[in-house]
Amino acid sequence: MANSPPAKFNNATQRLYGDLVTPVVYVWDTNDPDAPWYAEARILDGDKVLQKFPQSSSTEKQSAKNLAADAAYQLLCAQYPNVDLTDV
Repeated sequence: MANSPPAKFNNATQRLYGDLVTPVVYVWDTNDPDAPWYAEARILDGDKVLQKFPQSSSTEKQSAKNLAADAAYQLLCAQYPNVDLTDV
């Protein structure tokens, strides 16, 4: 899915940084019955974390991943208003 939030986050990161960094979205389960899945998007340079984005949670794994990736994409758009990230 080219328009999925993780794909948009990945494409926006590549447009901004090229192949110098790696965009990732980590997903993990918790013991919280109301929000058993948490996710967090990050931009990495090797093992070094360059940027962390807010965590997201959901009752479904893919939903948590999508929420985290979308939040990261929106923050990148806000951080770099002079770069067109709308068509990624």
